[in-house]
Amino acid sequence: MSVRADKIAPGVYRVDAIRFPNAVNVLLLENDGWTLVDTGVEDNPDSISEALSMLGSGPEDLKRIFLTHHHGEHIGGLAGLREWAPHVEVGATEYEGRVVSGGLPPVQSRNPILRRMADRESMPKTPVGKILREGDFVSGFRLISTPGHSLGHVSMLRDADGLLFTADVFGRFPHKLRVGVRKVLCTDPPMAKRSAQKLLREDFATVILAHGPVMRSGGREKLQKALDKCRY
Repeated sequence: MSVRADKIAPGVYRVDAIRFPNAVNVLLLENDGWTLVDTGVEDNPDSISEALSMLGSGPEDLKRIFLTHHHGEHIGGLAGLREWAPHVEVGATEYEGRVVSGGLPPVQSRNPILRRMADRESMPKTPVGKILREGDFVSGFRLISTPGHSLGHVSMLRDADGLLFTADVFGRFPHKLRVGVRKVLCTDPPMAKRSAQKLLREDFATVILAHGPVMRSGGREKLQKALDKCRY
């Protein structure tokens, strides 16, 4: 895999967490060192350390990891990255932090295939040292509570330039843009739709998805179209 750190805006870089471009996106935010938003998959945490190296930084420069929610492709690389940067502070919302730390079991999927897959996965259990809430800031991004895809899910908006990271409130899997990425992946689909409606009331310009390409123009219209088609 050829690692890239795509500059989206000043101090904001998008990194592919797997070898397929834009399939699983994590963010590196530069602000008093680096903040990593989500950690990608378990078998490829090196993509993030390599991206930091490309940006002239090492493990001592990674100060914080913030997790938007606990699903495997968002927290899978956490253990490996904490070995690489053991001093790093891990943050999440209260619910997601309890799941990630092992204090609360994840809600089981309603889909039997996904439920069996989840049973075979080992959820990395890592202490979460910082609990954040709606309205708190992570390296200049304001947290917006957007539950439904998971119960403690959050999105992030940098009000200064309208840069929105939806995480999984919207996403393409594999190609079509949908609310919650797919209905079957949402813990509470109607709640996920309400969170999508909430996000569209915000003032934003550039849209970054956790799954899908960056939308530098026309993002609001594309998100609204996906919401209008949602039948959850």
